[in-house]
Amino acid sequence: MNWITTFTRFSPGPTPFGPVDVRVEDWSRPRAGQAPMFDHPILERVTCGHPGFPLAVYFPAGLWLVWHAWRGGMSTSTVAAVYLGGLLAWTLLEYVTHRISFHHVPTTSGQVAYGYLVHGVHHAYPDDSRRWVIPIAFSLPLALVLFWLFTLALGQYAFPAYGGFIHGYLTYDVLHYAIHRGHLPTRLGRFLRQYHLAHHFASPDRHYGVSSPLWDVVFRTK
Repeated sequence: MNWITTFTRFSPGPTPFGPVDVRVEDWSRPRAGQAPMFDHPILERVTCGHPGFPLAVYFPAGLWLVWHAWRGGMSTSTVAAVYLGGLLAWTLLEYVTHRISFHHVPTTSGQVAYGYLVHGVHHAYPDDSRRWVIPIAFSLPLALVLFWLFTLALGQYAFPAYGGFIHGYLTYDVLHYAIHRGHLPTRLGRFLRQYHLAHHFASPDRHYGVSSPLWDVVFRTK
């Protein structure tokens, strides 16, 4: 039993998730086009994303966090090292979230609805550009909670660390959009595009890294 065989145990179609129904499709069969997840137009709209929103919010926010730490007296070398640590922390969270949460094997219909909502829809319709970035309505509240946790854990170092972390997230979001949009001009870009599309069309139980294959190598899911 694994994530890709979910629909040998459950049926696609309207599936209850709290007070609403999610219009679940079989995520083991990638297809062209797009399909709504909700019948309610407002719910449907807030589940769609555009790369302009995370760029407008997280790029300047990350710069401000780094600047705030430097203006507060932290040395340039310390700011840079902690920033890079935040970037690395993002790549690990990206891998763990994708592998464990997004590809969690559901055991109830509610878990199927959740799985489709957060990731299954993207596997069912990988060409649907509305699902290529995480909607800002979902990412921003999570970003604020994570920043609070960073401040609790790291104190003054939370600012440059979180600057690197959210720039890592932004790289992931924009890169994921670019990968699905089409040809990337650099050798690295072409590699990452091929790597991620293999996850969609050849081996959905492997290749979990999007911005980097680092943790796939470490955990042997490459």
